[in-house]
Amino acid sequence: MGDIGKIVNGVTSRLNNHISRFLDAKFTGEEVRTVVFDMNPITAPDSDGLPAIFYQHYWQLVGSNIVKACLNILNKGATVEGMNNTVICLIPKNQKLEKMADFRPISLCNVINKIIAKVITSRFRHALGDVISENQCAFVPGRLISDNTIVGFECLHRLKRRRRKKGSIAIKLDMLRSLIG
Repeated sequence: MGDIGKIVNGVTSRLNNHISRFLDAKFTGEEVRTVVFDMNPITAPDSDGLPAIFYQHYWQLVGSNIVKACLNILNKGATVEGMNNTVICLIPKNQKLEKMADFRPISLCNVINKIIAKVITSRFRHALGDVISENQCAFVPGRLISDNTIVGFECLHRLKRRRRKKGSIAIKLDMLRSLIG
């Protein structure tokens, strides 16, 4: 077994069997539909020029094709020519347009690409609580990356304000548990 096999064997699963089965299950048309209707209807249009409200309003006409395309990609690994193509559009920030800094670039991604990303993301949300530790603050809803900075500052402030005559010490440790025993 190669080094990767040793690493994988050394990693213990933090997911319970129920969540593992849920993550491994086939994606459904209902998951795709839910994502489409949860999308902000009037954000930037997709590369085809149509915002999400088009797909929501005409779901009876286009829904089955959207679901079929998404499930073929999600469940069968199909690829769609040009699906990853993105158009970069420059939006003016003000009336006087003289330099590139006067524009804000936005990416117009294919709607199928957006839907697939959101379907996968919605699945992973169920497992985040099991795989992200309590002290991680970045990229977790309800937590801020600045929380750890604030806690560190408060600890140092407390150490400075102590009235003991003996010195104090603060140690920042970055611990990495060995994956290969």
